[in-house]
Formats: sequence, C-alpha cells, structure tokens
Amino acid sequence: MPAKSESHRLDRRSWVSAAIDVLCSAGLQAIRVEALAKKLDISKGSFYWHFKNREDLLEAILEEWQTRQSDWNAGGGLQNPVERWTKLFDIFAKPGYARLELAVSAWARQNENVARRVADADHKRVEYLSSIFREIGFSHSQAAEWANAVFFLYLGWMDRTMRDPEGQQPYPPLAELLSRFVLAASALASQEALQQTKR
Repeated sequence: MPAKSESHRLDRRSWVSAAIDVLCSAGLQAIRVEALAKKLDISKGSFYWHFKNREDLLEAILEEWQTRQSDWNAGGGLQNPVERWTKLFDIFAKPGYARLELAVSAWARQNENVARRVADADHKRVEYLSSIFREIGFSHSQAAEWANAVFFLYLGWMDRTMRDPEGQQPYPPLAELLSRFVLAASALASQEALQQTKR
C-alpha cells in the first residue's frame, strides 16, 4: 500500500470524477485502475485506500449517477408547475448531465443490474413529468401519455446534441423546445375535450 501522505492527495470523489470522465469519453472498458492513476498523476496503489477493487469503483460511479440524476426533483420546492418544468429541463440540458446519462444508458445495455437501475430512474422521471402535466390540467391518462412523449423527445434531443459536440447545428434550448411541445399538447387536449362535449 502507498504511504498515507500520498493517499490523501486525492479523495474518493476525485477517483470517481476521473472515472466518470473516462466512462463518458471512452466507455466502460476504458476504466482501468492503472490508466486512472496515470491520468491523476498518482501511484496505482493509492487507489486501494478508497476502493476494494474496480467493481467497487464502478458501484461508486453508479451511486454518483443516481445522486446526479435525482437532481431532476430539485424543483420540488417550487409551487408553480411551470417553474418546476423549466428547472427540470435546465438540469436535463446540462452537457455533463447528458453525457453521463448516455454513458450509463450504454452501460445498461451490457449489465442487467445497471439496466434495472436505469429503468427505475426513468420510471421516476416520467412519473414526475406526469405529475406536472396533471397539475397543469391534463387527465391522468393524458398526463401519462404526454409525459412519456416528452421523455422520449428529451432522449432524442440528448442523443442528437451529443453527436454534435462542437455545436455545428443551432439547437433550441431544451426547456424552450419542450415548453412549446407542452403548449401544442395543451391545445390538442383542449380540442379533444371540446369535441367530446359536442357528441
């Protein structure tokens, strides 16, 4: 084991942060203790002051992702559903958030445990979107349908944006794009309600 003085040059979070950078830029297979130590300019042995092994590090990455992705609920203290909506997608649109989301989604395709955690997180996010739609005035069934549609649109936006890291294409801000989508959904829902009253 390394001397304690060396191990304290970096805390556990520094290793996790470096590993997340590698996951996002090069994928799961590129996360190797020796490579991370070189990236951090520290001895390989210092890794073991904070982690049992590589699997322990991978679990720490997932825990950090779960903490970050739960930030979508940070607007829970806002009373206005429109404000919560804007806060939600301001968080979703952050490049670091999107990169990690895509990286973990790719990881989920290789690992059943990760896939279950992603599915659970997605379910919670869609349910949160649905709750906002219900507060706006949508019925439970309409809210569920439009929440899923918005989430799928977000996933597509995120993927397209990450394919264009240099910003060559003029994409509208995510909150603005999805707010327009909600206005269209509201108009359509109003038309459907009006047609039903005429029957």
